[in-house]
Amino acid sequence: MEATSPAYLLGRFVLELDRVADHLLQSQLGISYKRTLFLIVLQHGTVTQHELAVALGYSDPAVSTMLVELAKDGYVQTTPSKTHGRKRLVMITPKGNEVVTRGRQVLDAHFDQLLVLAGVDGQQLRDITERLYQALMVKMKQENV
Repeated sequence: MEATSPAYLLGRFVLELDRVADHLLQSQLGISYKRTLFLIVLQHGTVTQHELAVALGYSDPAVSTMLVELAKDGYVQTTPSKTHGRKRLVMITPKGNEVVTRGRQVLDAHFDQLLVLAGVDGQQLRDITERLYQALMVKMKQENV
């Protein structure tokens, strides 16, 4: 019997991590993982709606719809750009920052428990993951992706 490829296992693992993250965030904080990712990007500073769409890999209309909900919940603010009338600037609110902080604590604690359960050294996993990420960035650049 042929061994399952590392690429397949990693993809399956990430898919399940995303599902668990969504469940934990929904049940403990009342926010989806997808919405939390929007807020995490915004913690790096104010961006245009289009820049947010590019960073997340979503269409502008999908981001627009999500921002309406996030603003309604008090997690983000949008304002018209002073330099370009058609652009909207998006920024995270203190409430948004708080939910990201709490979300990271919930997810980190869960992942730490998973590492202990699996007998995996967290620093080694971090080092390997960082090396793989850097190699992927180099490969993508070489392939103009």
